[in-house]
Amino acid sequence: MEGRCLCEHIHFSVSDDAVTVVNCHCNLCRKMNGSAFSTYVVVQEQLFELKSGEVKSVQVSENASKHYCQYCGTPVYNKNPKLPGLTIVYLGAIDSGVNLTPVMNIYCESQLNWVSEIASFTHYDQGVK
Repeated sequence: MEGRCLCEHIHFSVSDDAVTVVNCHCNLCRKMNGSAFSTYVVVQEQLFELKSGEVKSVQVSENASKHYCQYCGTPVYNKNPKLPGLTIVYLGAIDSGVNLTPVMNIYCESQLNWVSEIASFTHYDQGVK
């Protein structure tokens, strides 16, 4: 699987052998990503290869560092010392991410109460005009 940031400064590859795909509902992920939850592809560290570009890093907590494109701000991956040997790749940065499906939700005690209703919301193929 290949991935890129929005401006294409960062280019990476990830082996198809993902450990798992998860939705994280923790307050930290919501705050650092400005979203209701974050979807990650968790892979063995050696299966992630940064092919071009350089990521900037910020230590957001004692257990999380976020790595992102310095030019467009696209988050690429996170690292967590409690998960040694794993790289936590943002699903949205993977070009073929639409083919991956989360298998679990974690930190559900922080989940926003409306998230479970998403499937029932009105759907548009494109933005509202």
